[in-house]
Amino acid sequence: MQEELNKLVDDDDESLDEDIGKRDRMSELLSGAIGKSKRDSNTVLERIATQLHPVRGIICVQDANFGRESQFDLNYESTLTDESLEKARNVLDPEFKAAYPPSDMRCLALVSHNGMKKTMREFVGANKNLLKKFRLTGTQSTMTMLKEVFKNEPAGTIVFGPACASGPLGGDAELVALMVAGRIGGILFFQDPMNAHPHRADIDCLVRQALVHNTMLAENPTSAWMLLQSLRLGLMGDGRAELIPSFFFSLQSPTVEEYKAQQKSVVDAQKALVSSMNGI
Repeated sequence: MQEELNKLVDDDDESLDEDIGKRDRMSELLSGAIGKSKRDSNTVLERIATQLHPVRGIICVQDANFGRESQFDLNYESTLTDESLEKARNVLDPEFKAAYPPSDMRCLALVSHNGMKKTMREFVGANKNLLKKFRLTGTQSTMTMLKEVFKNEPAGTIVFGPACASGPLGGDAELVALMVAGRIGGILFFQDPMNAHPHRADIDCLVRQALVHNTMLAENPTSAWMLLQSLRLGLMGDGRAELIPSFFFSLQSPTVEEYKAQQKSVVDAQKALVSSMNGI
């Protein structure tokens, strides 16, 4: 098809009738190429959608139908077999031996607003084999949910960090204190963007301090889903700690050093002023 199209484009020495015929043939070839491209694209989208089906409630894909050639719908259960779903689950969350024990890493904090608690539970269930490799902490209701999800795991295999209060009662502030103290390596914070929150100041403080301390932070399910793939790579095989540095080291924003320098100049100026006044 491509060779014939190139020849038609290059060959410009024709009569009017031949030229019209050439244009018609070029249009036919281009339509065929576009149709094939769409079919190929739909095939790829179907494959991706099948793999994402076990976590469709977390990702919430909106463009579920992918063109006339493919009426595949993420919510249409009958298009998927139990075998394909189980294979997708195993691919998404395989069991593996972690290169580093939870005690060698900083905590992974999980937080969710009331409107996102169902999503957080589904997220944890879809990523159990990975999440249980971390020392887990979070606010009160989320910690209760975690213990429920992992209740059937062998005793001693799940390591929990400190449990914090509910967010509106100071739990977010407690997480800030843990992070500043170097005890948190990452935060999955499922925020509800559709409702107001009485502890907005605490939420903003938690997010800001995650920025200051350059701590891994996911504020919605999709970013959490994508970040978990890096966590998985960091723990699998011989381990790649360089992919998850905030779980091993205290970090900071690149702007912190400049801030410290500015603060030092202010302090030095005050010292110089006091010294000059004492010398009077």
